[in-house]
Amino acid sequence: MEIFKYTLFLVALSSGTFIGLQPRTVQGLDISHYQNKPNLSEAHTVGLSFVFIKATEGPTYKDPKFPTHFQEATDASFLRGGYHVARPDLSDGQDQARFFLSNGGGWTDDGKTLPGLLSIGIESDCAGMTIGETKQWIKSFVDEYEAATHRHPVIGTRNEWWVQCTGNTPEFNKQSALLLAHWGESVGTIPGGWRYATIWQYKEGGAWGGNSNIFTGDAEALKRLAIGEQDSSPTTA
Repeated sequence: MEIFKYTLFLVALSSGTFIGLQPRTVQGLDISHYQNKPNLSEAHTVGLSFVFIKATEGPTYKDPKFPTHFQEATDASFLRGGYHVARPDLSDGQDQARFFLSNGGGWTDDGKTLPGLLSIGIESDCAGMTIGETKQWIKSFVDEYEAATHRHPVIGTRNEWWVQCTGNTPEFNKQSALLLAHWGESVGTIPGGWRYATIWQYKEGGAWGGNSNIFTGDAEALKRLAIGEQDSSPTTA
């Protein structure tokens, strides 16, 4: 799999925005309770740098391994953050954002906490909702998260789901970074007006379980995402 190619990537400078080339070399993963004892110390030693850890799903489910996984990631010097699996069929976005924030999904200005990840449509359909209802659900989640943390959550999705269930809305590309799930040898089509996927989930599984991810940019750019200097995907060249 040729995942270490250079990718076209927008870099914001104080003097404006220009198009540059950045290598995809910063590896990461996402895990949940299905990974009972991932060796995160070893994973970091061999070069993985970031991890998203499942914290919550829907309005009531708390991942029982989140506290342990989060502490292990901290001890292993990962940049780490929580993720929430959206269940729009069960309650509104504001309600689920509050649940996520109360159970590990918040953001701390400590230089090592990534903004929370809203995983929506990666493993689901449109849940019987209209395009308008789906967009409103996402907006209410994003707005609630931003009001509480002054950060926008990363949005994780699939191109096909975003096109079908949100009408390929570009409403969120100026606020939230994109994690795009597309298992294969290339990142595929980027939805929603995002110019690039900040994080590409390119493979199911890996040596430590979960899913394999790669960050668009270098280690310093990843640190800027954690501290809030790269809160959104630039959209103008």
